[in-house]
Amino acid sequence: MESKRKLDAYYHALRQAGLRLTPQRQVICEHLAATDRHPSPTQLYQELALHHPELSRATVYNTLNLLQQLGAIVELSFGADHTHYDTDPEPHVNLICLRCHQIIDYAGDLPLDDLAARVLAETGFQTAAARMDLVGFCADCRAQRLAEIRAEFHRA
Repeated sequence: MESKRKLDAYYHALRQAGLRLTPQRQVICEHLAATDRHPSPTQLYQELALHHPELSRATVYNTLNLLQQLGAIVELSFGADHTHYDTDPEPHVNLICLRCHQIIDYAGDLPLDDLAARVLAETGFQTAAARMDLVGFCADCRAQRLAEIRAEFHRA
């Protein structure tokens, strides 16, 4: 999803909920719309605090929580200290590395749109976002692990 559309969706969600679009919320929304990463709340705060020292950590966390509750972003939680936010609610697959915790979007040919339409027709449930996670190891981590195994084998 392009950044302009994401930004418009964030602003629309906040306005629909009757919330003010404060300068702080605008900065947070603009940053989220511009990124293709899956930031954690701490990462987002640290990135924003560099140029916006007036932003509090609470404002960042509260805005993320609001956007998530409104369905504008999706929370990806992997246990303590591993919560990230997916800024793209369009149907896609998250490829999640168990070793480095990198999250990569995959939007190849997916049947998620067809599934959402079928669920709506059969149950009346309107999907706001579709999320599918594939958990495993990225290419870099697989290569590192193979090198570690080889090194252990040669030491033995």
